[in-house]
Amino acid sequence: MTRNQTELTYLRAEVRNASPARLVIVLYDLLIGALTDAIDALDRNDVEERSRNLKRAFLVLEQMEASLDMSSGGDAARNLARFYAVLRSNIMAAHAQGSRALLEKQIQLLFQVREAWAKVDKPNSISSTQQENGAELAHSAASWSA
Repeated sequence: MTRNQTELTYLRAEVRNASPARLVIVLYDLLIGALTDAIDALDRNDVEERSRNLKRAFLVLEQMEASLDMSSGGDAARNLARFYAVLRSNIMAAHAQGSRALLEKQIQLLFQVREAWAKVDKPNSISSTQQENGAELAHSAASWSA
């Protein structure tokens, strides 16, 4: 079994047993991975590979946007929608400009929001803690959308 096949096997197992918040974290990890791979391709001047990785990033981002529940998600869903729109725009600009720095900035922002999702996903959290973490997620999403 190759490394990619092994990783895919582990990812499938993780997804099958994941909470909804953990599934979102998996999407963040996939998006971060695609952007990291795009940076590696950028460093090698491999435009075709960079484009392929950014296309993968856009597909993951599309899935993340589609998973938002705008009717009952409140401020968190609206802030995340704005964040995803800014991400999309910045990734497109980074691709057009060949900007490593702009891609790295998007990865930093993704890690910040991923951290908030990780807090939401902690097992055995009490309801008030989950509410606090949800508020933190909404605040975190709003802080970089401006």
